[in-house]
Amino acid sequence: MGMSQAQVHTVSVDGWSRILVRTTRLWSLSSPTRCPCGPSPCSPFTLCIPLLDQKNSATIHEESRQPCKGLINANRFDDFGLKDTAKCFSECARSGNESCNLGNLQRYWLNYEIHLAEESLTETVNMGFLTALVKNISTSISEDLHFSLTPSQVPKQVTEDEHQHPDRVRLPRSLFESLQGSRPMVRLAITILDVGSGNVFKGPQLSLEDGSSVLNNHVVGLSLGHINVTGLAEPLEITFSHQHQPPNMTLSCVFWDVTKGSSGDWSSKGCSTEFGVNRTICRCDHLTFFALLLRPVLDQVTVKALTRISQAGCGTSMIFLAFTIVLYAVLRFSRQRFKFEDAPKIHVALSVSLFLLNLAFFINVGHGLKGSDAACWARGAVFHYFLLCAFTWMGLEAFHLYLLVIKVFNTYVGHYFLKLSLVGWGLPALIVIGTGSANSYGPYAIRDKKNTTTLELCWFCEKTATSALYVTVHGYFLITFLFSAVVLGLVALKIFTLSSATAGKEKGQHWKGVLTLLGLSSLVGVTWGLAILTPLGLSTTYVFALFTSLQETSSPDSQRHARMEVLKEKVEEEEEAERAERGEKMMRPMEVRKEETIMTQEMLRDLERKLSEIEVSIPEKPSTFTKDAIDISKLPLSYQSNTPKEEHLLQVADNFSRQYSHLCPDRVPLFLHPVNECDVPKFVSTTIRPTLMPYPELYNWDTCAQFVSDFLSVVPLPDPLKPPSYLYSSTTVLKYQKGNCFDFSTLLCSMLIGARYDAYCVYGYGSQDLCHMDLTREVCPLTVKPKEMVKEEEKAPPKKYAVKPPRDLTSRFEQEQEIKRQEAIKAEEERRLKQEEERLVEQESAKTDPLHGLRVHSWVLVLSGKREVPESFFIDPFTGRSYSTQDDHFLGIESLWNHKNYWVNMQDCWNCCKDLVFDLGDSVRWEYLLLGTDKPLLSLTEEEDDGTNDDDDVENLGKEDEDKSFDMPCSWVEQIEISPEAFETRCPNGKKVIQYKRAKLEKWAPYLNNNGLVCRLTTYEDLECTKTLEIKEWFQNREDMLELKHINKVTGLNIDYFKPGHPQALRVHSYTSMQPEMDRVMEFYETARVDGLIKREETPRTMTEYYQGRPDLLSYRHVNFGPRIKKLALNSAESNPRPVVKITEQFFRNPAKPADEDVAERVFLILDERIQLRYHCRKDRITASKREFLWRTEGDSKGNKIIMTPDMCLSFEVEPMEHTKKLLYQPEAMMKLKNEEKLSRHQAWESELEVLEILKLREEEEAAHALTISIYDTKRNEKSKEYREAMERVTHEEHLWQVEAQLDYLAPFLAQLPPGEKLTRWQAVRLKDECLSDFKQRLIDKANLIQARFEKETQELQKQQQWYQENQVTLTPEDEDLYLSYCSQAMFRIRILEQRLNRHKELAPLKYLALEEKLYKDPRLVELLKVFV
Repeated sequence: MGMSQAQVHTVSVDGWSRILVRTTRLWSLSSPTRCPCGPSPCSPFTLCIPLLDQKNSATIHEESRQPCKGLINANRFDDFGLKDTAKCFSECARSGNESCNLGNLQRYWLNYEIHLAEESLTETVNMGFLTALVKNISTSISEDLHFSLTPSQVPKQVTEDEHQHPDRVRLPRSLFESLQGSRPMVRLAITILDVGSGNVFKGPQLSLEDGSSVLNNHVVGLSLGHINVTGLAEPLEITFSHQHQPPNMTLSCVFWDVTKGSSGDWSSKGCSTEFGVNRTICRCDHLTFFALLLRPVLDQVTVKALTRISQAGCGTSMIFLAFTIVLYAVLRFSRQRFKFEDAPKIHVALSVSLFLLNLAFFINVGHGLKGSDAACWARGAVFHYFLLCAFTWMGLEAFHLYLLVIKVFNTYVGHYFLKLSLVGWGLPALIVIGTGSANSYGPYAIRDKKNTTTLELCWFCEKTATSALYVTVHGYFLITFLFSAVVLGLVALKIFTLSSATAGKEKGQHWKGVLTLLGLSSLVGVTWGLAILTPLGLSTTYVFALFTSLQETSSPDSQRHARMEVLKEKVEEEEEAERAERGEKMMRPMEVRKEETIMTQEMLRDLERKLSEIEVSIPEKPSTFTKDAIDISKLPLSYQSNTPKEEHLLQVADNFSRQYSHLCPDRVPLFLHPVNECDVPKFVSTTIRPTLMPYPELYNWDTCAQFVSDFLSVVPLPDPLKPPSYLYSSTTVLKYQKGNCFDFSTLLCSMLIGARYDAYCVYGYGSQDLCHMDLTREVCPLTVKPKEMVKEEEKAPPKKYAVKPPRDLTSRFEQEQEIKRQEAIKAEEERRLKQEEERLVEQESAKTDPLHGLRVHSWVLVLSGKREVPESFFIDPFTGRSYSTQDDHFLGIESLWNHKNYWVNMQDCWNCCKDLVFDLGDSVRWEYLLLGTDKPLLSLTEEEDDGTNDDDDVENLGKEDEDKSFDMPCSWVEQIEISPEAFETRCPNGKKVIQYKRAKLEKWAPYLNNNGLVCRLTTYEDLECTKTLEIKEWFQNREDMLELKHINKVTGLNIDYFKPGHPQALRVHSYTSMQPEMDRVMEFYETARVDGLIKREETPRTMTEYYQGRPDLLSYRHVNFGPRIKKLALNSAESNPRPVVKITEQFFRNPAKPADEDVAERVFLILDERIQLRYHCRKDRITASKREFLWRTEGDSKGNKIIMTPDMCLSFEVEPMEHTKKLLYQPEAMMKLKNEEKLSRHQAWESELEVLEILKLREEEEAAHALTISIYDTKRNEKSKEYREAMERVTHEEHLWQVEAQLDYLAPFLAQLPPGEKLTRWQAVRLKDECLSDFKQRLIDKANLIQARFEKETQELQKQQQWYQENQVTLTPEDEDLYLSYCSQAMFRIRILEQRLNRHKELAPLKYLALEEKLYKDPRLVELLKVFV
């Protein structure tokens, strides 16, 4: 049939053509054709439209060129390469940009300058970022050369007298005369490069200095090609013009030194600087890239003023600190509480650290650089140590303040102050030792703008230890400062919360809180945070020097005041709780007595007999999800009725269904408007509620599908051959966590459309495994190993003087026969595996499905286009897995729909879904229900598709998309919501089991298992799943950071994988037994370890360790052990170590040493008393030097000393004439090696101890398997729960107090009088006396109650102390810790009771007088008691 009224338009977009076909629909009579899914031909009245096939060109995705890597344009110096590389000046401005390689970029511009002088044919270059001049210069010139260096102009040669070019360079005549003997002419290249404000040509040293930069971002390059010009007798001169610089900034002439660091750095070696008002002259003795650096400095007047302020402040602080230390020493012997309280000890420790810091500051500043280098190193190390101690103790003060004010209760820690002391004094010592081992301490100078020294002291080496200064001082301070600031903020919140709660009781509470915070801020060192503001100007520098030097002149009373305020609030809460508890206990006994009955033995036996006769039947899990189980009383009105628009839509759907049944009578009825849970018919498109869930995990299709699969339970269709007659809302499905395949698809499609996917619900036919969620024939995705990319090793080029390999003397015939035999064995194995696979396939396919092709199923279709989906695919909602549209599990499609329209498939499904074309705009293949809908996706242009962007996803969170194309009724379903608890639980009842082919996957919700297990994969050898091969277990929220446990049941090998954060920095632990000295492999996070250990392999007789990043360049250590003399014990390495027989150590190459002196391998043969050394091989040699020492004891049997002889040291020197060492070198080297042998043996012993410690720790962790709980998890976090309950209790107590305040205190006594009788004066006096007497008795009873509790706590403490004295010898450390914890808590309760009793004694008379005054002023008694006033 021909095409009528067809118009073809060609639109060019990005060089490609798209063909848009607009057709009109034709009704015509045609011969009978087969319908897509029906078994028989359709009616003659068939809807047919001609189709013009269109072939879409595949989009070619060009990979990112990444020119800033410096590889693409490495040897390309044309205009495009220069401009392309110049873009990196701005792109590399961001720190940490992985697409930038500064070393390659800087090397590119250096090579370009050589290219200009050697190969370039152009004489000038003029670009926005680059100007250059190339000129041939005769080596026999008679005068100096001058060239202009104006940045916006191309350099040109000028005369000496021209002053219109303030930026210029002078090249001396001697530079070219020195080259006359080699060549008559040279090519000179002068370049001016604008490097921008990025990181290119900035260098590591400049990036570490705040405020430093390259002046005007201009770099001047001078080059003669490959001619290396250095050590000029007469230096060249470069003049830079600039504006007047601030007084605290200095200029320095530098050149780019490619030998510094890995990628080069600025250096001032060989250059001098001459300062002027508006210009600076640089004189250098070589040619390369030059620049003028702008750096901040302090002048001498400022330095002296700051030094005097610091000395005066430190002197004042030392006086107060000394007074504090002496006062504590006196009070420790005079007052008992100073011996046991930890707060004064912490204050004194901070005072001692600050006193010693100030003393070290005086010594360091006063001596300057006097003395030897060792003395200067020691002063710098001591000053650094006490500075870190002061920072540490400030952080510990903040930690102690947190325990006192924020946590308050349950804060007992055994040996608390001892542990704090280990941290306060030990941690800085470790840092100083590590820093000192790198030789980081030395002279440090502060210079002014004239580069003259204004202050010298012993500190970090100015040139070599800048990174150590930033890490160990600035970084360490930043950590302690942030922690102290956070704690101080919490304390401020607590104090002002208390102030607002007691606003009517005390005046000036806010001022008192402000003063308290000021004292606490000085105590925890928040004043040091002013250092962050010092770049703002000199004023902040003066403020910082003043406040930090006077830090400890404030008293720690503010901390004590804050603590007492919190304790007072806690005590009042306990009193109110006890009062309410006593009132409940007084009312409860009478009710309990009435309900209590005594059960005799006969009654119990009779009850047991009756219970045993009852038959308990466990009901089976319902296989259907009916509406009878749904509570529809609380459903909204949209669930129970239809709007006029919905009724109109249902009429349109019925009309469409009648036409479809008439045209295709052999097709099954369409699934258009099933009833919902309220028996109301709803159109399927309105059942979809597009919603973007507020969880980042549900933004991608894979995690979204997996959530739906895990969250819901599968309910099979009532009739596997028909679609269901009902379709419930997604809210109901989520509430009851069950549904059929249509419910699954509707929920998943709603979530995917909300996430901006082009998703559709599909009604079609699937295989039996797909409909029943039978995965026993599918391979578990977790068992599929990713393909490993085999990297081809690059063969090293053969050396010119390499040793020839030995001649191969094996028989070539025998080799060929062996190859044939191996190939035959391999072919036989492949044939056997193929037969086994075919047998399994036949066994699996033996069960045929009689309903194949007829089973109804629903799934989700995701079309390509949106969300960067490259190809359309299916999603099975039961399993959450994606399938290709060509998959054999999907046998046909009847229809599909989304929230906007409904489409009927008009294509033939004889080949399943493999030949279907999912172009929904093609009305021949897909008949749509509603007219005027949006354009088909495959026909949209890029300009028209701009409205499909997802920029407003966050703003439209949970909102329904607006349909602008057709007046479609809004979805009748309520907002889809998933609570955080349900999202975390995922699986119904927290557990789900999936059976795969030879595998079983079990999933649990977090925190459901007490060991943190969330997933377990068990693989089996057979299809019946009876023989276990291996088990993989995934964990979450473990305190020991265990993430995965892999158990191989065949080999018995266990592999534990840990996340970063394990106490021993453990990453992987492979073992067959937890017993010591067995085969095991431990891998560590080397960055978390001080020794740089990466891996440790252990066998019963050996131990191998691999290192990286050590200062001594040790890379490998292998220890051989001999047979143990004594019997093996659990702590054998400590009490009975294994004898060491041999230690082999290997080292990385040390570039600072010659290869013949840099040891590559060191072997200690302990039993043979020999030490073997092998040195690194030089690049130009084929063998390495070796040396062997034979050492004996220091004396013979007669006591005579043994003289070192040449035969005790056997050497092989590659170049014996280059290194002639004296004989004295050998005994010194031998003694040094003996000491290193002892150290290696000790380190091997420590490694054994560490293995035992790790094994013991792992056993404790496996026994405890404690879980971490987030502080935001208020339902699981006990602390948060206690806080919430405390707040509820306070609210309840306040309510009771308000009710009690409204009570009439005379009501109980007035009730005793006859009603209606007027009071007499005698009765009024008696009422007053009885009320006061009753109140007095209540005060006495309360005092007696507190006294009784006080005596009871005291007696129990005395009993515990007596028990401890009797059993002190036999107690374990755990019992001692329990005893100390009990004593601490008991003493705390006793102190609280004592305070309450004293407070009651003080307030009781006042309360009595207050009540008496109220009685005299009571309006009912005031007239009768006037005589007694």
